[in-house]
Amino acid sequence: MKIPLLHRLVVPLAALAVFHGIPRADASTIFWESNFNDLLFDASEQPLDGGFTFEAGIFAGGFVPTSENLNDWAANWQVFATASESDGSWDPGVQSFSKTIDHNPDGTSSDAPVPTDIFTQGEVVYFWVYNTKNREAGTEWALVADGTNVGDNGDNWIIPDPADPIGTVSYVWLLDDANTAIYGNLDGTFGGGQGYTLQTSLVPVPEPGSVLLLGVAMLGGLVRRRRGRACSLNLAH
Repeated sequence: MKIPLLHRLVVPLAALAVFHGIPRADASTIFWESNFNDLLFDASEQPLDGGFTFEAGIFAGGFVPTSENLNDWAANWQVFATASESDGSWDPGVQSFSKTIDHNPDGTSSDAPVPTDIFTQGEVVYFWVYNTKNREAGTEWALVADGTNVGDNGDNWIIPDPADPIGTVSYVWLLDDANTAIYGNLDGTFGGGQGYTLQTSLVPVPEPGSVLLLGVAMLGGLVRRRRGRACSLNLAH
């Protein structure tokens, strides 16, 4: 298995800490990364820039993402880890991201934006790449998974056991192991012969009729709440 440099350095240091009796807490450690000078492109066949963000996470409650339920993705998505240019974990100059995350004993993630989100052992992990999660003109997404786990260079993309002792067990999630594209494209070649590891795709903007129906539904709910409030006031008088 191809072991990242960061992985080779951190694990021995952690093991040394255990040997010398330095206090520690148990947790699973995940090294999440892409290759250096990877081939990551947008819908215009240009290298991904600093406007893109990478997330590793799960879909809660058994939700299964498809191209038919794009509107529901964000509401069911739990972020396990984020790589972005702003925190230095995504470097567009070398087309590579890298992050180290602890899956804590209580099931939380050391890098989750919602500290109380729980990630259960065995849940399937996806990588979501986007420039915005809003469905508007110019939105681009890629959602990929390690579906078959055959021929992987790293470990399976599943949430590990949070009780693994630090320094004895760690996991590597590599973008290079992605083999299922729910949205976007994987491991292809452009018309000019340029190969790519991952390519984002434009996300269709919802039809005006769909937006109108959503607005009407929201307005109807607001009117009903106001009528209910007015009735309550009248009864009070």
